[in-house]
Amino acid sequence: MLRASITLPDDIFIEAKAVAGNNLSALVTEALRKYLQDLKTKKALNSFGSWNDREKDSADIVNEMRSDEGRNYADNNN
Repeated sequence: MLRASITLPDDIFIEAKAVAGNNLSALVTEALRKYLQDLKTKKALNSFGSWNDREKDSADIVNEMRSDEGRNYADNNN
């Protein structure tokens, strides 16, 4: 576990302390977990449809990236 020192506005600290009682760390941990999960969810939702403007189908693009065509390997005798 890492110890951290943070600065909070007085009103936020007072309200958090009233809700958390003696375990402010647990409240901050829970709040940060939720916040970070919400950010990840938002990022995932914003990525939907980002390939719609492509000329090729997304499966075709991925298959091209996975193919060996056009790659120049050191041990390739071609």
